Amino acid sequence: MRYAGAMLIRSLVALAARRVANDPKVKAKARELAETHAKPVVEEKIAEVRQVARDAEPGTHPARVAGRAFKKLLDG
Repeated sequence: MRYAGAMLIRSLVALAARRVANDPKVKAKARELAETHAKPVVEEKIAEVRQVARDAEPGTHPARVAGRAFKKLLDG
């Protein structure tokens, strides 16, 4: 019986999440937050990765450059 209750709660939470995600007001707010907060950070990280690629020596193995770029993304 405990298992059936857990499944019921899980399905109700999933249903509520789907309804919230389909709400136009929630979508508009998420879009606004992405534009104001996330987009500048993403653009900054893109610039950092491009700089790592520019600074790489011509004979450097691509995997090494990718590793440095990935490290730069994680280290901030």
